Amino acid sequence: MPPLRLAAIGLVLVLVEIRLGSLLLSLDLIGWALAAIGMNQLIDLSKWFVWARNLAITALVLELVQFISPLALISLLAEVGLRLAVLGFVYCLCTALLQRLGKRDGGYAVTLQVLRVAIPLVTLLGAASVVLSLPASVPVGWLYPAQLVGTVVLAGAMWLLGSRYTFSR
Repeated sequence: MPPLRLAAIGLVLVLVEIRLGSLLLSLDLIGWALAAIGMNQLIDLSKWFVWARNLAITALVLELVQFISPLALISLLAEVGLRLAVLGFVYCLCTALLQRLGKRDGGYAVTLQVLRVAIPLVTLLGAASVVLSLPASVPVGWLYPAQLVGTVVLAGAMWLLGSRYTFSR
């Protein structure tokens, strides 16, 4: 499987949560592992893929810390760090893809430019809402759906561009 498609599957898995009563099954660890593996196969193409791989590994570690941490403060710090790692991952990934696009890929370029700004901005707002006690009048309910849609669009673009990046190490 092309590495960019592997990373796209990883991003989609990060979005999946299965609730069974009070039990929450999250596929974040598997998703970030697939994203890191996909980015690792592309590191020779751009330094931005190296950064994306490192941030995917950081997200994987922070997800693990959240999973095993017994202290609320550590979980809170891991949540903020995770959101910042996602912010950086998306920015680095979009930048790497933008550098590799050809002249015929204007639609992808516009989409990646918008996602490169929109997803990190929404992620940063989400991280701020976790740390700060925002008043009830501040509408933060739209942050997760916006991030969800942006991530799905990014994964779709990665899937479509995946056949162009069949390089593997």
